[in-house]
Amino acid sequence: MKSRTWFRRIGLALLATLGLLLALAVPVAYAWEAPASEYRSQYLTRVESRFAETDLARFHYTVQGSGSPVVLMAGGALWGYSWRDVVPELAREHTVYAVDLPSQGYTELHREDFAYDLPAMADALAAFLDAVGLERTALAGHSWGGAWSLYFAEQHPERVTRLALLDAPGLDAEKAPITPVFRTPLLGELATKLTDRAFFADSVRGTFAHRELVTEEMIDEGYAPFSRPANRDGFLALWRNLDYRRTDAGLARVTAPTLVLWGGADSWLPPTQAGRLAARIPGATATVLPGCGHTVHEDCPAATIPLLRDFLR
Repeated sequence: MKSRTWFRRIGLALLATLGLLLALAVPVAYAWEAPASEYRSQYLTRVESRFAETDLARFHYTVQGSGSPVVLMAGGALWGYSWRDVVPELAREHTVYAVDLPSQGYTELHREDFAYDLPAMADALAAFLDAVGLERTALAGHSWGGAWSLYFAEQHPERVTRLALLDAPGLDAEKAPITPVFRTPLLGELATKLTDRAFFADSVRGTFAHRELVTEEMIDEGYAPFSRPANRDGFLALWRNLDYRRTDAGLARVTAPTLVLWGGADSWLPPTQAGRLAARIPGATATVLPGCGHTVHEDCPAATIPLLRDFLR
């Protein structure tokens, strides 16, 4: 009897502790706003930074070069800075736009009912292209940016001249290992709100095989826009709303020549997805770069950039 009473008391104490933790966690997850970084981008002082005003959003983008257009889209929690090594090389032959879509960089939404799913992101890309006068263009997207590019190419094949997908989810297949965290109510809110600069830095390093390449500037440039409340909220919504069954179902509709690039050391999405994705897209080719991580164009620019340059040419 004594041991039964003891276990009951322990159980009640654990329940009380759990209740207290939940009571403390809920305000943090749903009411508290994490402070935004005060860092001011140095990168934007070195490039031509512009805004395109539309009914949907005030799109931030950079533009460089002249020639046939190429539009670049960064991955989740990243922005145009991610393409800093790629843009100057492609700009030798192209007019290169690096756009921040909703939840990224310095773009500001005008609509509170934005859905943060694949159709909404494709609509956002269409709004940007219309705003800058691009009826047809080549697209290159990394990670989530690749998924948005792919879905746009499926829905609007007449507007895409070439398509480059870098470590991009497009199959209804394996997800990033951290996906359940962000898709779980309360836990996802806490993970997003409590991501400080140090945790953000660890996350970025986890997408690199060559972690020594992740500099303090890279962390500051990435964390500053991510720390904005609207971008945090959009980031979490995308984790929960991006449904790759949509892209998977439409792969045969892609008509643009397509290059699939993947880091062979990608710990977020299995490199085996590269060949499987390319096999489902008419005429697509896949290249896996050994020893390169998920953010392949930043981790291995010397290998990635020539492949992109030759493909887009």
